[in-house]
Amino acid sequence: MNLPDDPTLRLLPGLEISFSETKFLRQQVAEIEAYVERFPWDERELRALAWIEANASQYRQQWQIRTATSRHHRQTTPQG
Repeated sequence: MNLPDDPTLRLLPGLEISFSETKFLRQQVAEIEAYVERFPWDERELRALAWIEANASQYRQQWQIRTATSRHHRQTTPQG
């Protein structure tokens, strides 16, 4: 995933934009698993699909923003 879905991330000066699709998917699966734990076993698949339908796009954008701003902060902050 080389370009962010959020166009404002493209405006950060000096930002190396490169996102790990694998890391993103693992984090999203962990988020979904944590969400469905509160439901009975027989409801979890349906609840997971409902979460994906309701939240997947927004979750990706929020993840990209967190990742990009974290990287930007590390790139612009002197290491001591």
